[in-house]
Amino acid sequence: MPLALRRAAAILAALAPFVAPFLAPGGGPAAAHPHGWIDVRVAVLFDPDGRVTALRQTWLFDEAYTAFVAEGADPDGDGRPNQDLLDELLTLNMQNLADYHYFTLVEQAGRSLPFGTPADLSTRIVDGRLETVFRLPLAVPAAPREAALAYKVYDPTYYLEVLHLEGGAAVHLEGAPADCHARLLPANPTAGEVAMAAALDVTDSGGEGLGALFAETVHLACGE
Repeated sequence: MPLALRRAAAILAALAPFVAPFLAPGGGPAAAHPHGWIDVRVAVLFDPDGRVTALRQTWLFDEAYTAFVAEGADPDGDGRPNQDLLDELLTLNMQNLADYHYFTLVEQAGRSLPFGTPADLSTRIVDGRLETVFRLPLAVPAAPREAALAYKVYDPTYYLEVLHLEGGAAVHLEGAPADCHARLLPANPTAGEVAMAAALDVTDSGGEGLGALFAETVHLACGE
């Protein structure tokens, strides 16, 4: 794999951030966290028994990261990224993200639910943005009728900001009973927490607890 794509994978995994795609307009490094952005759509998948089995996630990366990836995946310079290289980057990204639980937390009754192996992976560049799609199964299906579920999708270090796409299609319940519903709650960091993130430059880390302060939460329940 070209070095540029390996660096792109490192950015996403928050393992060894590479500043090139996130330079400020004046050419210096960006001065505050976050340094990249991902918009997400999530389909919550249900089985016939009304249990949640998986989250099918669609990630749309910002234009700067996309341009960096597109250049690295176009070794012959013809303006068309090589799909095999994009697929190779996706595989490496998912391997790296395993250490970070795929930037995903699902909880029920105060307990974090474990995941299985991601499946149905795909990636492409559409409308100038890198799109990654994957299905993240729960290790054991969870019944929201027994206890409500909540999920968050976020980078623990807040190097990347992850937000649901604006509009009503950001969260979709697929195969859910009619009395199931989802509610998206925005993050509510304090002024001090916002200031702390703003003070971090591209080489600093706020630790793995920083991202949770800026994470949106989706509550999922069935019944009254």
